[in-house]
Amino acid sequence: MVSHFALTAVVLTWLSAATAPTANTDQSAYGTTETYRQVLVIESRSDSSKLPIPQLAPVYDGRKWALSTRWDDSNPNALNIRRKMLENGIRGTFYLNSRKPEPQQQSLAHKLTDQGKCSIGGHSVSHPHLPKLPANETFYQLIANRIALECLTDRPVNSLAFPFGGYQDRERPEVLQGVTESFLRAGYHHCVYIYFVTKNPFLPPGMVSTGLQVIPGDRKVDAKTFWARMEKIRQSSSTYQKTSHCIFLGVHPWQQGEELERLGQVMKKLRNWDDFWHCTQTEYAAFVKQRRNTIVKKLDSGQFEITRPCAFQLGSDDPLTLVFDGQEVKSASVDGIACTVRHADDKTFVNVPHNSRFGIPKTIDATAEGTAKKFPGLISSLTFDPETGKAAFTLKNATAVQLTDLLLTLSVPPAFEPGISQWKRPQLAVGDNWSVATTVSPRRTGNYWRGGRYYVAAQLDFVLDGKRGRLFTTCTVAADTPSE
Repeated sequence: MVSHFALTAVVLTWLSAATAPTANTDQSAYGTTETYRQVLVIESRSDSSKLPIPQLAPVYDGRKWALSTRWDDSNPNALNIRRKMLENGIRGTFYLNSRKPEPQQQSLAHKLTDQGKCSIGGHSVSHPHLPKLPANETFYQLIANRIALECLTDRPVNSLAFPFGGYQDRERPEVLQGVTESFLRAGYHHCVYIYFVTKNPFLPPGMVSTGLQVIPGDRKVDAKTFWARMEKIRQSSSTYQKTSHCIFLGVHPWQQGEELERLGQVMKKLRNWDDFWHCTQTEYAAFVKQRRNTIVKKLDSGQFEITRPCAFQLGSDDPLTLVFDGQEVKSASVDGIACTVRHADDKTFVNVPHNSRFGIPKTIDATAEGTAKKFPGLISSLTFDPETGKAAFTLKNATAVQLTDLLLTLSVPPAFEPGISQWKRPQLAVGDNWSVATTVSPRRTGNYWRGGRYYVAAQLDFVLDGKRGRLFTTCTVAADTPSE
């Protein structure tokens, strides 16, 4: 289905594009990638008609590597780690739990993301051993954590670190399948655990990104071992980059006193150690998904059509980087906005910004039923009957303005299929209601698949008064204790 939206001075097309299915697993079972079109205009030094279709750079701005960090657990010392990172020009992501409700402004998540230099990743609600839980409980741990963190930061969360690094039980292969389905249904597309991504028969190829972790030392910094590992990666970069172009430090923010200073010294040297794009894991994940789902076509002389994912589904609105051979490209623009252009190594790197209409949400809230505090006048509810499999969502627009560009994503626990359902609506007038209902089916039996609570979540992305927002509506139903 294609919906057309007219904007001032530019016409964009918003499309639903399911990623191509694989031999073993259909990616479309985990929702579609919403895309839109832009026209890139190139000013060339000579004949622009001879410009070939550009390549898509694997790293923003054509840099050799992305460099980031990964710090797990809701430890207040993370604020000291963040301070030391920013002092030395290093950026990264903190993976937090969400055990108890927190006031937004006082929360650790909010403080860590202040000024946007660092981001937050998911680490489960209560830090359990996921392989010991039923699949439905795993789903709850992952998606409820993501919802809580997004509401605390008003920023999307797209990356996950499993608590205790646990995502499988070698004697119970169904655990890896259940954790994988929970991960995807919860809306993540990046994981710090490399083998979860590269050696997972239940994960559709190319759907999830990862990185190369190098540990400087959790409590005591071992700089010698760290730099030996970094040098090994640099010497064999072509091999390592087949898996990921992102190197990241980790794992726990435990360094204090002299060890924190030693960590700072490592970061200071690392800052310009190679040709780095300094980024968060959130940004890298978004960039990779964007690159994998972008198509570029040549139009008239000096013009290229770009079909790319909407930033609100990526998790970050970093530009897309196109690579032209040589230095014929003088300047470039898209939607009337100038693109940054960099010439290096007989190549030209053009960074194409997103159209703000398809950008990331600026405000995120959640409600079990009723009016969300951050969106007065939006009244929603969600119900689920596990006996019939019927899920029903309702939304009333009691605000003073029309809602536009609505995308509703319903996620259900692994006991039911399909795991994700989506609906779109161009607008919802003031005073109007939107009701959506669907039926999911129980496909699996046994304690692992049927045990645990049935937690269902509806994610509504929309534009309200010219600003993009996101509203989660959830419901919980206790599951009956199944018999084998």
